[in-house]
Amino acid sequence: MSLPGAGGARGTSSPTPWWLRVFLLVNVVQDFGLGLSGLLFPAHILVPLKGLSPLNARFVGSLYLGGGIVIVCAALVRRAVDTRIALYSLFVITALVLAMTLAYWPAFTVDGVPTLWMVTYVVDPIVVPVAIVVLGVVGPAAPGRHRLTALFLAQAVVLGGAGIALLLARDGVMTAWPWTLTPLLARVYAAFFLAFAVGALLAAYERRPAAVRPFLIGSLALLALSLTTSLLHLGRFHHGPARWLWFAVHVLGLALFSFGLATSARARDRTGLAAAGP
Repeated sequence: MSLPGAGGARGTSSPTPWWLRVFLLVNVVQDFGLGLSGLLFPAHILVPLKGLSPLNARFVGSLYLGGGIVIVCAALVRRAVDTRIALYSLFVITALVLAMTLAYWPAFTVDGVPTLWMVTYVVDPIVVPVAIVVLGVVGPAAPGRHRLTALFLAQAVVLGGAGIALLLARDGVMTAWPWTLTPLLARVYAAFFLAFAVGALLAAYERRPAAVRPFLIGSLALLALSLTTSLLHLGRFHHGPARWLWFAVHVLGLALFSFGLATSARARDRTGLAAAGP
């Protein structure tokens, strides 16, 4: 049995089916709930982990909100193919967080098994690949380099490198991080960084503005939220080069992604980002 709306899903003109919008928006509700609870009420963040410092809770909240903004923007696009980047990123984050949950099961079940958490992180890594195949969005709709390719590749390298380093959580990495981290938190951060790195790599070779815009907006929001969180807890940062590098990357990233979003807004779907003016 095929999913509703999947019959004509092959090709760039197929509309986003209702069931995909509902699936994405359900994920958005959870992402926003976790994100806002971390940012506004760090002592009561809704993730099933205990003892998070206010800085770590707010940073986790920033990560969830940044990802949630990518997903909500993707849920509103007109064409199914333009949800591709968000779907791949969602698969990476949910699969990795599920792996972290199972690897650190005692830490995630201090107050019992988090049922909603487990349902989400078990179901999503199954549903997302099926949706990608059924909708025929495995590859890009308009493949090729464009004016923002270098920006996305730089994002993929920075976040991918940081994500791999945090995933390994070696002593040197933990010491070099701008603030105090546990190995578990390092790996939770790694899951989000790697998901954004995958999204950036896909966006680097997708010329349709409508396809890259949700990821652009989410990346810009993540930078803004992360910088705000960092400034609120500046006193928790270690002194040294890592602190200055952290803020330099954020300021430069905000400038570049703001430019990228303006470039995307001026582009037209019929010409793609490759033809967008500077």
